[in-house]
Amino acid sequence: MDGWAGKILDIDLSSGVIKTYPLDEKIAQQFIGGRGLGARLLWDEVGPEVEALSPENVLIFTNGPLTATGYQTSNRFSVSTKSPLTGTILDANSGGFWGMQFKKAGYDALIVRGRAEKPVYIEIKSAEVVIKDAAPLWGKRVIETTKALGQNDNKRNVLCIGPAGENLSRIAAIMNDGQRSLARGGPGAVMGSKNLKAIVVEGKTRPDIVDADQFKFMLYETRKLLRASPLTSQALPEFGTVVMMNVVNAIGALPTRNYQQSQFERAEDISGEALTEKYLVKNAACWACPIGCTRISKTDKVEGEGP
Repeated sequence: MDGWAGKILDIDLSSGVIKTYPLDEKIAQQFIGGRGLGARLLWDEVGPEVEALSPENVLIFTNGPLTATGYQTSNRFSVSTKSPLTGTILDANSGGFWGMQFKKAGYDALIVRGRAEKPVYIEIKSAEVVIKDAAPLWGKRVIETTKALGQNDNKRNVLCIGPAGENLSRIAAIMNDGQRSLARGGPGAVMGSKNLKAIVVEGKTRPDIVDADQFKFMLYETRKLLRASPLTSQALPEFGTVVMMNVVNAIGALPTRNYQQSQFERAEDISGEALTEKYLVKNAACWACPIGCTRISKTDKVEGEGP
């Protein structure tokens, strides 16, 4: 199964049992990509009667076949679960480095089930998977937790929740690599309901590629397309993803005041152009992405990644 790691990691926090089993190749091909695979696994695991914040709900992290291969923009990963906000399927995805590192640790998917008696975090390495005590971390905010667990972009990557997830806020996000989020639908509350503070990953091995020469050719061709597009070669690098703020506002599609309105009278003040002029320090990028739309910004009080 070139491109795939070929394994699913399954952790039951109630019992502490950790097991792995082969990824079903037919399912992986039918439900392509991290989002498709996550949705299918959730369908198999969770029925309509399951409460989102109960131990019976599962939290599923998934990669696609391009993750960790070095293909541009292949760094993203998904989380799938039953949403505590809507009561239906939740899918959120994030960039950064965590998904790549998880794939390099040797897994395509992680299924977390049950509920730990006390706060824990999971450490996943190529050679071992361990459940560890997270009591000293409980109550800490995301940046502090990420630093305490040794975040290092290309070596060790941290995914965690903050106080919102611990307190089961139904809009709580899961954060990875410090300041990136799996946000829609409240996955952080599901993680908090399992007494799971963080998942740390360290990987060493990229997945195999069936035809290295063809892969390099496709990489070259798609990079040409990215360079040819004004959006990916100019607008996104210069102004970040909020380059779309004024456009979306102008056409009446900007969610405002909990979507009671679709335009915001001060959209220009938070546009990519305004934020770049006032706060940008430099650009950065997710792993294996040539676009570089990540913002390193600085205000009077703080400097860091975002918005």
